[in-house]
Amino acid sequence: MGVTARELVARRGTFVLDVPTFEAGRAALLGPNGAGKTTLLLALHGLIPATGAVDRPARSASVFARPSVLRGSVLWNVATICEAVLDRGFGDARRRARAALGDVGLDTMIDTDARMLSTGQRQRLAIARALVVEPQALFLDEPFANVDADARPALRALIASYVERTNCDVVLATSFLADAVALCRAAVILRDGRVTHIGAIAALGTANDPYVRALLAEAAAVPLDRGGSSC
Repeated sequence: MGVTARELVARRGTFVLDVPTFEAGRAALLGPNGAGKTTLLLALHGLIPATGAVDRPARSASVFARPSVLRGSVLWNVATICEAVLDRGFGDARRRARAALGDVGLDTMIDTDARMLSTGQRQRLAIARALVVEPQALFLDEPFANVDADARPALRALIASYVERTNCDVVLATSFLADAVALCRAAVILRDGRVTHIGAIAALGTANDPYVRALLAEAAAVPLDRGGSSC
């Protein structure tokens, strides 16, 4: 079962999100500030109240631009989640956590108090914590926004490899075209809480939307041709 929604309505203050149908697969949520990207992602993940029908896999994980951390070491932050979600013994969970932290470049910081990490390091920790539970759906909201530019390609490749290997669903809210191209096949454009366009990432140039035109102009050096991928 993938991430789908029907007649989805969510309210955050005076803002109203109204999405009649949604089917994720690997979908990038695009749109200007205040369009409803994060609200849709949170509603699909079940993190805010919403009406309508939402289906999602039993095991899902999220990464946010400013993720929270648990009290304790970096290793414990990942291992305890792995132990709880996958019902593993703590020894196996620690082994898996070490491997996941190595994948995101935090292997030298496993004994560090997680609360002492920088924002970018916390994002790396959140990525390790998300992937270690072997999710069937990933909900990503600007997952690399505070990561150093020279580290982003490897982290994108890490998540992309997991997604390809497991056929995991992805819902990505982003303002970075490079993230959308690397991780998604479909583009869902929102404006004022409504979906205005759904299409293939590779065909974004055909979307008649001023935000998308500005996004493409700013990222003109990013190739959209992903070898014939379609939504």
